[in-house]
Amino acid sequence: MVLVASALPSSATQPAVEFRHALDNSPLEVKPRPGETVTPAVEQFLATGKNPYIGDAAALEAGKRIYQRNCQACHLPDGSGRLGPSLIDDEVINPRVGTDIGDFEVVYGGGRGAMQSFARRGMSIDDMLKVIAYVRSLKKAQ
Repeated sequence: MVLVASALPSSATQPAVEFRHALDNSPLEVKPRPGETVTPAVEQFLATGKNPYIGDAAALEAGKRIYQRNCQACHLPDGSGRLGPSLIDDEVINPRVGTDIGDFEVVYGGGRGAMQSFARRGMSIDDMLKVIAYVRSLKKAQ
């Protein structure tokens, strides 16, 4: 897959929302990687903090595939958790988890234990939003 840089000015990709690191609540700089496509969904999320993929069937299917490749080894196929915590119960370590912003902060910036930053692992913001939408659908299916 070839990633193409957005034609938007860089100010359009700067978040209007304040993101915080899940580990220490310090400011979390969120920005697309060089060459990463900035989709309308990413633009909307960075401006509003609302994940536009929640409930979107095509995004959920894509999120499922991304989850299977990157997440289920630690969180199991149903999200119930193994090495990583359950993603489908109501127990949370970070008080912002369970919100679009809080879930994104953990995936983008990393969290406790073995939860690595998926931004550092090269996952696009768009793919992160799709995974988050998929995980949210697992919780609703319970």
